Amino acid sequence: ISALEPGSAANPHKFRNQDYESLRDGCVKSGSLFSDPHFPADQRSIGMAPDADPKNAIRWLRPKEISKDAVFIEGTTGTTDICQGQLGDCWLLAALSSLTLHPTLFAKVVPSDQSLTESYAGIFHFRFWQYGDWVEVVVDDFLPVRNGRLLFSHSRTLNEFWSALVEKAYAKMAGSYSSLKGGNISEGMEDFTGGIARSLKISSRTPLALWKLITASLSRGTLLSCFIQVANVREIGTVTPQGLVKGHAYAITHSDKVYNKSGEVFLLKLRNPWGFVEYCGPWSDKCKNWDEVDSAEKKRLELIKVEDGEFWISTEDFSTLFHTVELCSVNPDSLAVDEEGQYSSPSSWTITSYQGAWVPGCSAGGSSKYERSFWKNPQFRLTISELDDYEDEDEYSADEEDGKTDALTLAPTTKLKDKATAKPKEKVMKCTMVAEVLQKYRRQKDKTNFLQIAFHIYMLAGESKPLGQKFFSSRLPVARSGKYQALRGIRRKVRLNPGTYVVVVSTFLEKEYHLPLETCRQLIFAEDTGGRSRLTLPQTVQLLSSLRKLQSIFIKYDEDSSGTMSPFDLSLGLQAAGLECDKPVLQLLWERVGAGLSQLPFHGFISCVVKLRVLFGRQP
Repeated sequence: ISALEPGSAANPHKFRNQDYESLRDGCVKSGSLFSDPHFPADQRSIGMAPDADPKNAIRWLRPKEISKDAVFIEGTTGTTDICQGQLGDCWLLAALSSLTLHPTLFAKVVPSDQSLTESYAGIFHFRFWQYGDWVEVVVDDFLPVRNGRLLFSHSRTLNEFWSALVEKAYAKMAGSYSSLKGGNISEGMEDFTGGIARSLKISSRTPLALWKLITASLSRGTLLSCFIQVANVREIGTVTPQGLVKGHAYAITHSDKVYNKSGEVFLLKLRNPWGFVEYCGPWSDKCKNWDEVDSAEKKRLELIKVEDGEFWISTEDFSTLFHTVELCSVNPDSLAVDEEGQYSSPSSWTITSYQGAWVPGCSAGGSSKYERSFWKNPQFRLTISELDDYEDEDEYSADEEDGKTDALTLAPTTKLKDKATAKPKEKVMKCTMVAEVLQKYRRQKDKTNFLQIAFHIYMLAGESKPLGQKFFSSRLPVARSGKYQALRGIRRKVRLNPGTYVVVVSTFLEKEYHLPLETCRQLIFAEDTGGRSRLTLPQTVQLLSSLRKLQSIFIKYDEDSSGTMSPFDLSLGLQAAGLECDKPVLQLLWERVGAGLSQLPFHGFISCVVKLRVLFGRQP
């Protein structure tokens, strides 16, 4: 693999065709500071309406105007360099915190050839991975400030500005700062490394097995983060009695173990991107558990009793309090490059990218339940032939999602033999493949309005393409990604027999959800408190955001992917939407909305939510 190929980390594409070196040299020669016409220092780049209170007006200042001691990077980078501001992008900053632990990866995203002193011209550049290619983004160093302090990401020391500028460059690539509100940690991890991220349910491992997995992953350079799942939207941002924030992303930075009177204690070190609000349970910074640990050990672990967002937690407590771990394994493009432009670290990866689109009425065939149109979805054919080395399997199995194999084995055609006469099972040589589907540019266009997506893998036996309805009506997939999810990317690791396969990528429905006119009237009536039968722009934006959340809830509790809900599913869906109701109310709702129906469609679910929220005096 040539590292100098266009789109590689060493030769990234130029975002907006802006070349950093030529722009910087031009500014240095003219003695002027760079101002970016593609991401201006005004409200358009914020992406939100200005605050009505003049006291909260935003000013755009350069670092040296904010701090007289301003530096790009002070000393070395660390996890405490990054503190979250007034923007809901903890997912991005948690990934960035993890990145600081890997100097080689960090240098790819944040090139070292820039500072606020030497050859300073008010221009900086950063590199991000986007859908198979690396992209270089150029920004000026105007930063949004309110009441003398940075509005968004900032360093704990207040005079270091690299993290604020990385955030600005990422916001420029996304379209605005507001486009970064809400996201999945895996997005940031992948865009900082070019790797493939995956989720692991913590409950699928014993605490010790989980500690070993995390320790092994950290030693391989894997980026790790975690979060506590919320039961409904109202829980997001709430703080638990242990000082942990629900629905908030934490970076996992280290693992270690200590000894006390009870024996060995396995620990994990976490980082809250806020830079404050720390865990206060067992093994936290000021906990008495540390009194039983040798002072040399405490010094080795750099135990500092200050609220800096970093803390230790035992694996036992971690397994109880957290829900999911996100892991991101880097690909060969993130490895070291030799003088001839070749990757110096050998790798068995072979990476292939395909491009496609879901076009309504043409290639948007919906899920597999739409037998007449499923075949219209984009189809990608591939052949796998290289068998796994058994030595590699242990490493892969340690990272397997939920502790289960991802491949779906079809029913055997031979009858089972008696256990007494059965021969010992032989290992079957297979090929490991990681498949990932990414939705391109949805964050820029629709403010994280991601479609519900999934993919299915079918084995071919000489069929020619394209495959039609007859093929899919008579075949079962050998593997699939799982339930449809409204995420930018879904991925799955599968072990398959050598052969030729087709990957079919699909959305949950063959077109967007349709709401009947009556349901639309209900929504407008509930939102329009002024009795004008129309909505303002902010009300419309709020309503659309609410509908997207309800759409995700509906699909989550549509267990059979039928596009409908049972009465039991309705109860769970309403609870996830923050609406508690007893059986008599639920029965009355069903009689009013789902009269004569055994299953409730999406618009019926919306009607139930609207009726309850009007009853409880809440907005839809």
